[in-house]
Amino acid sequence: MSTTTATRTDPIMIYRPDGPLGRPSITLTPAPPSLSGLRVAVLDNGKPNTLLVLTRLAETLSSRTGTKVSLVTKKGPQGMSANAAIPCAPDIFERVVAEADLVITGMADCGSCTAYSVHDTIEFEKVGRPAVVVTTTRFEPITETLASNFGLPGIRRLVLPHPVGGTDPDTLHQWADAAVDRLITLYSA
Repeated sequence: MSTTTATRTDPIMIYRPDGPLGRPSITLTPAPPSLSGLRVAVLDNGKPNTLLVLTRLAETLSSRTGTKVSLVTKKGPQGMSANAAIPCAPDIFERVVAEADLVITGMADCGSCTAYSVHDTIEFEKVGRPAVVVTTTRFEPITETLASNFGLPGIRRLVLPHPVGGTDPDTLHQWADAAVDRLITLYSA
């Protein structure tokens, strides 16, 4: 009995899902001197309970700081839908930039939605809109890693307990209300 060892001669290509390393570093948009009077946009990626949590954060922020909730929208084209696994639609991105000074986006609580929530946050930072990505305890490390790999290791991130999807509204309101002090700090630092 003889044995044959197969050798592979064609090259194996490995594609990184996050692209090449060495992207230029991005800096956070400077914090505004005051939050009072600023306009806040909520960018919903369509994950379960995201709209509820992000809107509660924005409304509580508004009542505490004098900001104004100027826009609540889904991130899909014309704000009609949201797919957590794609970037914010260009028309919605332009609308948020035109109608808001601050952005709250997310929910970063799964693989692809975390990647695109981080991406959207960074894109808003690039155009001068301080943005906070909302994530959960289980996905905070992934959010941090992606932000670093995408060039913004100091991304503004607000961490809530996990899971957001499937948690009752009263608990979610409590979590959001308890996180507003941290949200204020993120926009002020």
